Amino acid sequence: MSLRLLRPELADNAYAREIDAVLPRVLALPDRDPLSPTRGFGDRQFWAWKLIDFPNGTLQGAVNGLSALLEADAFAPHVPQGGIEGLIGEMQAATLTMMRRDGSFEEALPYEQSYCVTALVAYDHLCAAMRLGAPPADVRPLEHAIGFLVRRDETHGFISNHLATAIAALRRWDRLAGDAAARRKADALLARVLARQSEEGWFVEYGGADPGYQTLCMTHLADAAKTAGDERLWAALEKGAAFLSHFVHPDGSFGGIYGSRATRVYYPAAMESLARRSPLAAAIAARMKRAISEVATVPLAAIDQPNLMPVFNNYCQALLAAGARVDAPEWQPPVGQRWMPQAGLIIDVGPRHHTVISTRKGGVTYHWRDGALVTTDAGIALRDRARLFTSQGDDPANAVTVADDEIRISGRLRPLSIPLPNAFNFLVLRLLGATVMRLPALNALVKRLIAGMLVRAGKAGSGTFTRRITLGPDLRIADEWQPSTLSRIVTPVPFSAIHMASTGYWQAGDLAVAPDRSGGTT
Repeated sequence: MSLRLLRPELADNAYAREIDAVLPRVLALPDRDPLSPTRGFGDRQFWAWKLIDFPNGTLQGAVNGLSALLEADAFAPHVPQGGIEGLIGEMQAATLTMMRRDGSFEEALPYEQSYCVTALVAYDHLCAAMRLGAPPADVRPLEHAIGFLVRRDETHGFISNHLATAIAALRRWDRLAGDAAARRKADALLARVLARQSEEGWFVEYGGADPGYQTLCMTHLADAAKTAGDERLWAALEKGAAFLSHFVHPDGSFGGIYGSRATRVYYPAAMESLARRSPLAAAIAARMKRAISEVATVPLAAIDQPNLMPVFNNYCQALLAAGARVDAPEWQPPVGQRWMPQAGLIIDVGPRHHTVISTRKGGVTYHWRDGALVTTDAGIALRDRARLFTSQGDDPANAVTVADDEIRISGRLRPLSIPLPNAFNFLVLRLLGATVMRLPALNALVKRLIAGMLVRAGKAGSGTFTRRITLGPDLRIADEWQPSTLSRIVTPVPFSAIHMASTGYWQAGDLAVAPDRSGGTT
């Protein structure tokens, strides 16, 4: 497919091809009607379909990616840059009108007071303002959002990529406005994130390691390091790149159900930002850029509207960061066996195979042989007459024995619950959002309850499981469980035991014949 909106010289650039494929969607999001009260609003569900009663602030983030494309001089000659700048200006003005009195924005509920989305909106608009050289008067209204980030905190879980976004926004604001309060809050948040970075290199996402979201987290931390010239942070990021190197798979896919949030979206800007400092990051960036061109990893075009802006912006930032750089070391996966007990991950790489096992998730196993994915085993799924059970609950207390080439994992089975929305719980959430959740303390409490129900694994049941995995090219898996009366459910494709909206995005390997399940069951 020929490029329509970006320069023809970028036709061979994997990032540019993905960006060009979604640019019509991005440009169609904002309301352009000059007489409309929602001119510049980016949420079509709100202004066009009128199916929700509040605008999602995340969709205002297009200003970041579009301004990055302007700086990279990526648009084709027939695309008037003045038109792009005008659209950015319309969206910037609209964003200020949708900001709540406390400076916050929302994504899921009216009056949500979302720390993450407020940080993301502030960051995206500060990036655009700084690239376009906006005068201080145009940026000053964002002070209300920055004030929200300074006063408030995210308490429903420790989510490093959310905090990293706030750090990047606060540091950019401090650079523009010389705001000591913003600088202190950025330093405090960064201290928390780095204090909880594992010695194994990963940043905490809901209590565990998630390679996919770590690439987004590291994008914002790299931006914060560049803004402030923070060498300590650059060192932490190189450590993070070493961790991620284990999850660049032989077929070009990245991440999976073995992560704490089960994501497999690769955000390329992090490795491109690190590439000039870290040969390892440069090698990862080059390998994954080729994977993007082969659709071996989740492509930008596969991302749905709620997540489109963060991924679109990241690709635009990657295009800008990479520039004309072409030199990169050849990618070589870390060979050998490594057990990361804190992350609950075992990686075994040999001349013919590459295996990733999650011990915390009950032995979730991905196995490649001769470069091809041959086993994707999401764990044990069982049923009795009324309930489902699984070994996949994220449990650091699972007993693990590593002896030569055999892994033994034992733990408690967990009941599997898949809650779905309905008219009643939507009504309850709307009433809570419009009333008691407008009080910060109650807002935080309800969010913790929702996160506990949807993201964290359920309480352990009375059953137990044991999984034995024999490593090597011809990997074997043998399972036992109690009570033995439970019936096994054969799953031809992987399942996930948690709710996570950012999972399930398509990539080319999903069309392959279902991988064989290695080994047997008892």
